[in-house]
Amino acid sequence: MCQTETNIFNILKQATEYLTSHNITEAKLDAEVLLCDVLKITRNKLPTIRQEILTQEQCQQYQKFLNRRITGEPVDYILGTSEFMGLKFKVNPNVLIPRQETELIVEHTNKLIKENNSKTVLDLCTGSGAIAISLAHYNTNISIAASDISKEALQIAEDNATINNVSNKIEFIESNMFDNIIDKKFDIIISNPPYVTEKEYEGLEKELFFEPKTAFVAGKDGLYFYKIIANKVSQYLNPKGILLLELNANISLQIADLFSSFLFVKIIKDYSDLDRILIAQNG
Repeated sequence: MCQTETNIFNILKQATEYLTSHNITEAKLDAEVLLCDVLKITRNKLPTIRQEILTQEQCQQYQKFLNRRITGEPVDYILGTSEFMGLKFKVNPNVLIPRQETELIVEHTNKLIKENNSKTVLDLCTGSGAIAISLAHYNTNISIAASDISKEALQIAEDNATINNVSNKIEFIESNMFDNIIDKKFDIIISNPPYVTEKEYEGLEKELFFEPKTAFVAGKDGLYFYKIIANKVSQYLNPKGILLLELNANISLQIADLFSSFLFVKIIKDYSDLDRILIAQNG
């Protein structure tokens, strides 16, 4: 499809049609983003080079990207990077791609850190490290522990901490939930745990099957990890410490019931009016 004698304007048009014919929803955007990576430019420069011609090497690379995209492979995995909270993150199929909706829990945590002068944070199920690294980047005098059961995910998270110059603020811990969080207490514990039910997982878009299933599924009812957190988190929170969880909106009230013994429990909706965050305070 990509021909070196064809200018960028026509190549983009053809690429968009190619992706559209394979049911890629954001075909035009994806075609532009992938081409920009090949050309090593930002999207705002594309209109200024519409008549330029690709080299044979660039054309071949672009075609490879497009062929990967029509299989459903996410753009972030093709490029190997993702953006979250204005920061760049390395991603691969060992970690979930950071979601824009997760920025909301980081924004609320940033606010709580400043209001309460919080000094210690635990990011449980850190994955790519997006939450922990964003908190470290936007807050001074903060110490963060970031844990995950996956060695591969932790390696990505450590790389991302280095990329974003916050390695000195974060301790990465290989741990199955709280198992290796020993003799530690925190002002804030934050987590975006796996929370998709087995039935919900079966109905996900094909793109999501490129991401690690273990980072999505939490048993038949989606509550498996929430139950572990509810049973143990008080032991790891300082008095009046705060817990923030990203929610499965379909079972948000069931999740909130697990934390009924806390001093207070509040659910915050996202910009789509879905229950997105649970905030609970330790006694």
